[in-house]
Amino acid sequence: MPVLHKAVTVVRIFLVTVKLRTILTNLEVIDLMNIGRTLFWFKDGDEQLIVFNDRFFAYGILLNRLLNEHYTGKKIKFININFNSQLTYELYPDIPKESAYFFGGHLQYYGLIDFRQFEKLTEGEQNQTIWQWACIYLQNAAEVLKNSSLLAASKHAFSKGLEIKLNPDYRILDCEIILYGEKVRGSVWVNFKKDGMYSKLTIERNNKVLYEKHIDKTENGVELFLEMYKKIESDGTSITVKGRKASGFNLPLTIPISKGVLVV
Repeated sequence: MPVLHKAVTVVRIFLVTVKLRTILTNLEVIDLMNIGRTLFWFKDGDEQLIVFNDRFFAYGILLNRLLNEHYTGKKIKFININFNSQLTYELYPDIPKESAYFFGGHLQYYGLIDFRQFEKLTEGEQNQTIWQWACIYLQNAAEVLKNSSLLAASKHAFSKGLEIKLNPDYRILDCEIILYGEKVRGSVWVNFKKDGMYSKLTIERNNKVLYEKHIDKTENGVELFLEMYKKIESDGTSITVKGRKASGFNLPLTIPISKGVLVV
């Protein structure tokens, strides 16, 4: 018995233009995204399965990034992919099972999952299953929406995700900076781990990491953590990471860099 059942799509379509701006300077990079955010949600009956929501939060972020590499269609504010049990649909018969709903720039997909069968799989099999069906759901929705760009993007995301072994880590900020008169690459990364999300600063030259420093950590699912880093600056001997001021996070953060870091 398959874990997830192939979707039969019923779609209501109301398209709204979404304005997303990109601020780009030589020291600041904010991605222009035609799809604002993609998240996965798991529900069994009335129960929100927070453990799965948090565990697969990284895959939603990964899928969103890979979709945006290829997607050039009408802008979408949010994609929410819901993995619901049969009991959920019995309790909430108005939810359109195995279907999509699009309104006001928000795309909802309501998938069906058998959690008993799912939990029999290994962790790796579970990861592959969720990734595969999330992409299939988007492809089904794209076909009914007649959104060829979303269809192509979801196929691209599926293949690219497998190619990089579903590694969700990425550079939030990435730019050229000057240290001691030398051009180097400065980046702020987010790394996803089982116990939370971590940020770090790296300095690279010719694809070789010269310096790496942990910046901060938070729980999985905290979206602010992915949006708070805004800018990398250098005065020639130190690096300052700037961003949105938020309780519990240490920004701006200035990190002195030894000249010896560049001597390799």
